[in-house]
Amino acid sequence: MQDQVDPPIVGIGASAGGVTALQLLFDSLPDNTGAAFVVIVHLDPDFRSQLASILASRTRMSVEQVEDTVYLEPNKVYVIAPDRRLRIADHMVSALPFDEPRGQRAPIDMFFRSLAEQHNDGFAIILTGAGGDGAIGVKTVKEAGGIVMVQDPNEAEYSSMPRSAIATQVADFVLPVQEIARQLVEILHKREKISANGVPEGDEESLRRILAHVRVRTGHDFSQYKRATVTRRIARRMQVARKESLRDYYNYLRENAEEAQALFSDFLISVTTFFRDPKAFRSLAEHVIPRLFENKEVGSFIRVWVPGCATGEEAYTIGMLLLEEASRRDLRPEIQVFGSDLDAGALAIAREGRFPAAIEADLGEDRLRRFFLKEGDHYRVRRELRDIILFATHSMLKDPPFSRLDLISCRNLLIYLDRDLQQLVCNTFHYALNPGGFLFLGSSESADQPVGLFRPVDRDARIYRSVAAPGDKRPALPILLGTSHHSHDRGPLPPRVHGSGGSTSDAALHRQMLERIAPPSMLIDEAHRVIHLSDNAGRYLQPSGGPLSIDAVDLVRQELRFDLRSALHRAFERGEATLTTPIPVRFNGAAHRVYLHVKPVVREGGISNTIVMFIEGEAVDEATRLAYSGRADGGASDEVIRQLQEELQAAQNRLRATREESEATNEELRAANEELRAANEELQSINEEFRSTSEELETSKEELQSINEELQTVNNELKLKLESVSR
Repeated sequence: MQDQVDPPIVGIGASAGGVTALQLLFDSLPDNTGAAFVVIVHLDPDFRSQLASILASRTRMSVEQVEDTVYLEPNKVYVIAPDRRLRIADHMVSALPFDEPRGQRAPIDMFFRSLAEQHNDGFAIILTGAGGDGAIGVKTVKEAGGIVMVQDPNEAEYSSMPRSAIATQVADFVLPVQEIARQLVEILHKREKISANGVPEGDEESLRRILAHVRVRTGHDFSQYKRATVTRRIARRMQVARKESLRDYYNYLRENAEEAQALFSDFLISVTTFFRDPKAFRSLAEHVIPRLFENKEVGSFIRVWVPGCATGEEAYTIGMLLLEEASRRDLRPEIQVFGSDLDAGALAIAREGRFPAAIEADLGEDRLRRFFLKEGDHYRVRRELRDIILFATHSMLKDPPFSRLDLISCRNLLIYLDRDLQQLVCNTFHYALNPGGFLFLGSSESADQPVGLFRPVDRDARIYRSVAAPGDKRPALPILLGTSHHSHDRGPLPPRVHGSGGSTSDAALHRQMLERIAPPSMLIDEAHRVIHLSDNAGRYLQPSGGPLSIDAVDLVRQELRFDLRSALHRAFERGEATLTTPIPVRFNGAAHRVYLHVKPVVREGGISNTIVMFIEGEAVDEATRLAYSGRADGGASDEVIRQLQEELQAAQNRLRATREESEATNEELRAANEELRAANEELQSINEEFRSTSEELETSKEELQSINEELQTVNNELKLKLESVSR
C-alpha cells in the first residue's frame, strides 16, 4: 500500500444543497478514473452523518468515512466525518479536530490548502452551498498547478459558494454538475500523457516558441523565470486545453487568441492571505514597524511598497500594522502603501477590498471589528484602511520602481525568478529604499546576493535592512529589462561585473590597443548629433555644402546617408543594433565595400547615445558596385525598399496601437460617464425621497398642530363644564 503511486486527488467541497449535487456528480462518474475523491461538506457536529452510505448507493467505487488516518487509493471516495476537518499529508488523509469555534470553521478551505501544499496537480471542485468556504482554498490549488472546477451558479440550489469561488477569477471551468463530471474524466485521461515536471526530451523548441508567443501577445518575457514554475504552469494549461504535447499546445495557443492571456494569468497567479506566516509578521510588527515612525514629524510620510500584491491581502496586512502603530503615537505621519502587480484582474479584487468570510481564520476578532465591515458572507475593508493604500499595474522587472521608500514587502515572488533576475530585483530594491530602509521577503527567499546591499535584521523572518547611511550618495537605478527596448531575439542584459585585479597601466595599455585595432567610429546623441569621433573616422565624412552641420547623417559620405538614417532610427526608437549590407563607397576613384555597425549605448537612464562603426572591406569593380547598389539609374535598391517597408510597417503598428489605446480610453470614459449618470440618477432619487419626506413631515406637522388645536378646544370645553358643575 505505501509503495503505490499516489493517485490524482479530487477534492469536492459542498454545503447547503450539496447532497443532491454530490449524488448527481457520482451518478455521472465512471468507477475507473484512477483518482481518489475526497468529499468535504458542512456537517452538524452533533449528529451522525449518513453521507457515506448515500454516496455508496450512487457509485460502485468504495466509499469510506474518514475517522482517523487512511492511505489514499485510486477509485475510492473518502468522506468527511462530523466535527472533523480533513488534511492531506504524504499519501494519507487524516481526520483532525477543529481549532476554531463552530461559527468560524472553513473545512473546505482547510482541505484545499493542505492539498495544494502536498500536490501540484490536484483538483478542486466547488458545488452548491451558502457562504464563501472554498474561495481561498481554490486559489492555493491553482497556484500549485491544480485544476479548479465550479458548479454553474444558475444550476446550484444555493449559489453563494460557487459565486464566491468564481469571484476569485481562478476557476478553469464553470459548468453544470454533469458537465463537470465529463470534463474531469477527460482531463484525467489526457493528463497521463502530460509531464508536469519537465519538458519532454527534444521539445525545447516548442517551449521557446510558447514563451515567445506570450511575450509578443502580452509584452512580458517569462524566459528567465524558473524553469520548473514555467513548465508546471504550461502543463496545467495543457490539461485545461486537453493537449498532450507542447507542439499541440503551441498550435492551440496560436489559434486561440484568448489562450495567451490565460497562460499569462497562470504565470502570474500567486497565493496571498492575511498575515501569511504569522511568526514573520509578528517579528515585522516588533522590530520594523515602530522604527518606521522614528524621527517622523507631522506632514512627513511613511512609504511602503508591496510588489506582486495580487489580490491585496499582503498590502492590507501591512496597512493594518501601520495603523495600529500610529494609534499608539501622539504624532501621526502620513502613511502611503503602494500595492503593485501585473494582473489587472487581481488588482480589481484588491481595489474592491471585499473578501470571503473565510478570512476569519487568518484575522482575529479585534482586527475584523476594527478594519472590516460584515456584508453577508463577505467582509469589506473599512475606509480608514482602504484610503492609505494605492493599487497600480506595474512590472517590477521593466518599469522604474517606486522610490524613497521606508519598507518593501516582497514575499514569495523572488522564488519564481532565476538567480540573475533575483539579483536585478535586489539591486532595484536597494535603489528604491531610503538609506537604512527595510526589506521583507518570503520564507524561502534571501537578499544575501548581491553582497553588500542588505544586512539581516531577523534572518528567520527574512527581514533585511539596506546597507546605506543617510549621508551616502543615492545608488544609481539598475538597468531594467524594459529600460532598453531591445530586440525580442536578445536576452536581458547581463549584470555588471566589477573587476578587482590588474594594474592601471595594464588597463590603459589594453584600451590603447583596442583603439588602434578598432574600426573608425563616431558617438551620436539622441538628436543624431556627432559628439565624438575616433582619430581615423574622417575618411568616411563628407559634409554637404552650406552652413556646417553636426548632424551625423549630413556629415557622412553621400552613399552612407540613407542606411545611417534608417539604422539610427532603429537604434533610438526600437533599441536594435544594425549591421548594414555592404555599401559601395568611392575613395579616390576606387569603390570599397563599407559596412555600418550601429549599436545603441545603454546607460542608467536608457538609450541616450549610439555608436557608429565603419567597417571597410575590399575594393570592388564598377560592375560589382552597380550590382551591389542597384543604383545605376538612380533608383533605390531592393534592400532600401525592404528597409523602407519595414519602417513603414513599424509606423503603421505604432499608429494602430495608439488608435486602439485611444478607443480603449474612450470606452473607459463612456463607462465612467454611465457610472456618473447612474450616480446622478441615484442622487436625484435620494433628493426626491428627501423632498417627499420633508413634505410628509410638513404635513405631519400641520396635522399635529391641528390636533393640538382640537385638544386645546376640548380642554377649554372641559374647563367650562367643570366651572358650571362647580357652580
